[in-house]
Amino acid sequence: MNPNLAEERIHELLSLLEERVDLDHCRTVDERYRRAFAFAEIDRPPLQIRAPFGKRLPLPAPWDAFTPYPTREALARPAAMLHNQLLSCAAPGVALRDDNPLAIRHNCGTVLIAGLLGATWQLYEDNNPWVESAASTAALERMLDEPPALETHDGVLRQVEETMAFFHDTLAAYSRCRQAVQISLPDTQGPLDTAEQLWGSGIYYAFTESPALLERLLARVTEVTLAVWRRLGERTRDRLAPDAHPQNNYLAPGRALIRNDSSILLSPAMYAEFVRPHDHRLLREAGDGSIHFCGNGQHLIPALLELPELRGLDFGQSYLMDLPAIYLPCRERRVALARAMPPRDDLITGRARKAYPTGVVFFYETTDWDDACEVLRRYRNN
Repeated sequence: MNPNLAEERIHELLSLLEERVDLDHCRTVDERYRRAFAFAEIDRPPLQIRAPFGKRLPLPAPWDAFTPYPTREALARPAAMLHNQLLSCAAPGVALRDDNPLAIRHNCGTVLIAGLLGATWQLYEDNNPWVESAASTAALERMLDEPPALETHDGVLRQVEETMAFFHDTLAAYSRCRQAVQISLPDTQGPLDTAEQLWGSGIYYAFTESPALLERLLARVTEVTLAVWRRLGERTRDRLAPDAHPQNNYLAPGRALIRNDSSILLSPAMYAEFVRPHDHRLLREAGDGSIHFCGNGQHLIPALLELPELRGLDFGQSYLMDLPAIYLPCRERRVALARAMPPRDDLITGRARKAYPTGVVFFYETTDWDDACEVLRRYRNN
């Protein structure tokens, strides 16, 4: 890739964003989120429209003049990463004027914490980096005997820091973009998610066969995650702090987000015994925060709601669960639903707003620009 071309293209894109971003709209969106997460009375819950995972929402002119750089090039050059993030996360919100919080991040996939603990990772085609798990429990134990690589001058953490600094330096020249665009932490996963990356699928036998090693691994992951949050936290830009913080291109209640996809394979009792103490420590030391999972984790909701610092739940696939049954205890406990995906018809007829008047953020996924505009228009009018 020609580095000068990446620099030129990012300034072309930023100039277009600078012309079209509406700061008054951003302030209205911020207040809508703030009230939704507080379960306050609200004109309507926020609605964010985006493409499904792994796909793109085609944008109309003049945005269609920009195309994303391949993942490998974005990881290699901060200008390409910033270009891709603005194009996929900020430009759709500016063009649509939905409730997009205009949040960007250094997208290194899910490898950051695992890499700091000694894992190797690979790039395959144009996918995000993927961690290679340890070859054996002996290799895993050797990994845990080594200190985490927090102070090395290479590797993904250094790359994240340099890229976040580039984001701030570049946005500084664009006054409106600097105010509108939020900068979030990279994906730091969660204790069990990272532990599963390091151990592999055999980790699920460890709950009964190697609980001491499992506990040691979860504790180390928790310590490193906290160290990374502290180190990178000052490089973020969170307009709604401490009420909420950006994650990728959406918002989560509180100060931190734990990703707990792997936990949905556990029983509530196993989650409460082995994993929840580490989730509790992360949320307690952060101040408060939210928990994410994809898939059907409805069986874990009661155990999650016992976390005193829990402020939000982020569902990657809310349609796999009984959302009305989840909403009631969450509303009683004042734990907001940071990402709910009701059916299209419920959004455009007003049924979703009636069923969930506050304490929720709606998401609608589509790859059709005209459909996105139509759903947004009808949602606002019902």
